[in-house]
Amino acid sequence: MYVISGYEGYPLDLASLQYLPDDRLQTEKDQIERMAIAALEDYQAIFPSAGFTPDLLDAVDQFYDRKRIGELIKRSDPKDFSNDYLVSVGQFGVLLGQLFEEMDGFGWLYSQPYFNSIIVHTPTGFGITVFDWAVKKFSEYGVDDGFAAKLQAATAGVWRKE
Repeated sequence: MYVISGYEGYPLDLASLQYLPDDRLQTEKDQIERMAIAALEDYQAIFPSAGFTPDLLDAVDQFYDRKRIGELIKRSDPKDFSNDYLVSVGQFGVLLGQLFEEMDGFGWLYSQPYFNSIIVHTPTGFGITVFDWAVKKFSEYGVDDGFAAKLQAATAGVWRKE
């Protein structure tokens, strides 16, 4: 997490910070929305849920252990942008982002490509690189971090700064 450039001590207006031209902005919004729908659908096999919840995050986090992540990597062709590993990382990032977005004051600041988009807490200017968190989850660095607890710690830290 970091304070984004342009934050001057008062709540940010994400609409004015969106720097992409309207057509590209809509493309990235649509991409994240499609990924959110696909993630929720795919995650039903792991944990039945009507929406994005901390319990869903915890179940998905526990499901993707070292063994499953290793299997994903082995069967994923790095030249194929629709490989299972890349899809899983992207969906996990969207899951994190959607959970933040459902909380007061958080929203997407879209970028191109979509995985450079971040979540911003508008009252404090904190930027949260949810796709970087997802990459860490699916690598040696963050497999065992416990992302439900990480989400709670991040929001608690942000809200303390308000």
